[in-house]
Amino acid sequence: MIRLHLPFPISVNALYANGGNKRGRHKTPRYEAWIAEASIVVKDSMRQRLGPYSISICLQAPDKRARDIGNLEKCVSDFLVMHGIVKDDSFCQRLLMTWGEGLPAPCVVLLQKAEEDLAA
Repeated sequence: MIRLHLPFPISVNALYANGGNKRGRHKTPRYEAWIAEASIVVKDSMRQRLGPYSISICLQAPDKRARDIGNLEKCVSDFLVMHGIVKDDSFCQRLLMTWGEGLPAPCVVLLQKAEEDLAA
């Protein structure tokens, strides 16, 4: 099992922008800053390029604003692919997202091989 303590993820609505000084679709400065901060916790031993996997993401909201928890998953999944922790987010077999309190980080990710693979 891989456990990551990440900063609070960026909503899918704020990950990419179009146009501006750059042509086409590109990462926003806010997303690039999140990636840089989150990358600090990735260790080489985590770069397993998992195939089928299950993931649990527990989030602690930084404030009381209403948020769509589903909009926060893509940031985490793409980060896992970017760092070679999983082969591709299309290999996700099970996803559990919950809100929590008193967490050791704003975003706690638990990742393991899919249960079907563990039983084989």
